Amino acid sequence: MTAQPDYDLDLKLAELKINGYVTFEDLIPVETIDRIREAFLPLLEEVKTHSNMEGEDVKVHGHTDDRLVVEGRLQIVNRYTMYVPWEQPFADPQIFENPVMLDFLDRYWGTSDYHITCYHSNNPYPGSEYQRWHRDAGISKLVPHVGLEVCPHFGIKFPLVDTYEENGSFEILPATQYLADPELENRYDEVLTTGDFPTARRLNLKKGTLWVQDPRTLHRGTPNRADHPRPELVICYSLPWFAMRKPIEMTQAEYDKLSERGREMLSRCEIVG
Repeated sequence: MTAQPDYDLDLKLAELKINGYVTFEDLIPVETIDRIREAFLPLLEEVKTHSNMEGEDVKVHGHTDDRLVVEGRLQIVNRYTMYVPWEQPFADPQIFENPVMLDFLDRYWGTSDYHITCYHSNNPYPGSEYQRWHRDAGISKLVPHVGLEVCPHFGIKFPLVDTYEENGSFEILPATQYLADPELENRYDEVLTTGDFPTARRLNLKKGTLWVQDPRTLHRGTPNRADHPRPELVICYSLPWFAMRKPIEMTQAEYDKLSERGREMLSRCEIVG
């Protein structure tokens, strides 16, 4: 595995706890990201070609194995979501088993007992529009009026291209992860688009960056005004009690490649025959 940059993980933990997100620049080799993008874009184009305005799911076969089937759909205008098949080159241990990232999660949760629970993507194409300001995963609704100190679920994200304002870089409102007012839960977009919130920040990221998002932190996708899509992949890590929508599927051959730690994190996967 490629030598890893030296990060101050205590400082990175503080950034996550305070800001609700943290970035790790230059963590993944650009060549790895380019290889993933080259294989990913044809699958994404298949979703785009067969999607409709009703947002119905489009089934796509894997890059290397037709037994793997994932779903994608049109989310809003020119913005597509798609699950990522657990196969090469997407299932790269440099990413999902990155030692820096796992050390970081071990420290945050105080345990190595957590699972990989999804592999997903969010992909604004040229002409996409703003998403509504929102949160992910519904964690804030678990305990109304209580901002949980420890988040049970994180998305580990990595863009497949450099991101900047023209191609729709991610926008986030830092330090909102502990907000737990039920009266605001359904009004975030209305409030944030009409009120004064000067701390909103665009995350303009380089290829090779991995970043951790607390899903409770308010965020939105922004319009892509460039001439190319801005794909971003996310691997979800969750504590054992946190529910997942559907298990990750993989072939026996991919499972056999996993390290002992990889098998522990993917113990809830399903083998397709």
